[in-house]
Amino acid sequence: MRGLVSLLLIPLLALTVVAQERPRPPVYELPKDAKFTIEDVSINRVVGMNKEEAISFDIAGCLRVPTTAPSKLGHPAVLFISGSGSQTRHGFQGPLDIGSWELLDNIAEAGFVVLASDDRGIGGTPIGEEGMDPLKLGYDALVGDARACLSYLRELEYVNKQRVFVIGHSEGGLTAAILGGEFECAGVVFVAAMGRNMYDITYDQVEAAMAAQPKAMREANLKAQREFQDAVKENREPNFNILGAAAAANLRLTWNTQIKSIRSWWHEHFIKDVPAIHAALTCPCLITQGKSDFQVGVDKDAKQIVANLMAGKCSDVTFKAYDDLDHLFKPCGGRESKLEMYYEDRRVDHTFRADVVAWLAARRA
Repeated sequence: MRGLVSLLLIPLLALTVVAQERPRPPVYELPKDAKFTIEDVSINRVVGMNKEEAISFDIAGCLRVPTTAPSKLGHPAVLFISGSGSQTRHGFQGPLDIGSWELLDNIAEAGFVVLASDDRGIGGTPIGEEGMDPLKLGYDALVGDARACLSYLRELEYVNKQRVFVIGHSEGGLTAAILGGEFECAGVVFVAAMGRNMYDITYDQVEAAMAAQPKAMREANLKAQREFQDAVKENREPNFNILGAAAAANLRLTWNTQIKSIRSWWHEHFIKDVPAIHAALTCPCLITQGKSDFQVGVDKDAKQIVANLMAGKCSDVTFKAYDDLDHLFKPCGGRESKLEMYYEDRRVDHTFRADVVAWLAARRA
């Protein structure tokens, strides 16, 4: 089909800088009169064995540690897990300030030890062990990174391992749920998290992005999108002739340039049983969602997480939705949330941050 456009893929927060002037990369500064210190840490992540030697690399991160003395049992603690797309420990992605540092500072001010890390390939964390093929990096490896960070946090002598919480933003919300089912966590906080499989979220995002296209073009693109996603899920090559021989070369180019680099990540997401992951949680859970979020939503995601939890054995479920807040929990000022707004100088909503801190504080003892 002549005129077929490239497929539009929008992984959660895996953003591309659009062509316009951007602010300089943000720099984190410790708040004046902070009640916590920041300590850089290195977490060894073992990924396999080679003969008798461990194959590993170091995850770089930082600990926010309260200046107050811990109780006899230790400080309560929080592991923060970021969304998709490489971000630094403070939530910086190139010129983009996602704003996670604002929430983490508030939590540390409330007396919690907070661990956050540089994602693979950014800051002080390499893409993986020496010689690793980046194309083979899947979602399960990222879950393993978070697992290593949680184990590290729980073993700190001044942390109360019975009072360790996990907070996950966007994709990190699913990772937080996985870890919450594996460890005896004190609670899990879902921040704009996925209530459905990444397969459905990706398709819905692409469909919404193509809404203004002519009908024939939109239907062709979505047919190809479905074929590509099915091929990844089923671990096979796609049918490049699905739209006819004339479009095959364009589809092959799209596959090679847009999808091969995320194929492993997509596949491992697409085969996850998301409702079962949520239903396995028994610890207290807080689900938060901005009503102006265009990447995940209140009805299809946040409320679905609640339903998934209630279908299991979780008896302490709190749900909060916020007017006018986007995927980053920043105010939209009554505007429709759009990708380019993420680069505006906006702060994470104070009420949202206060609610998360209050929920954690109520369950710290």
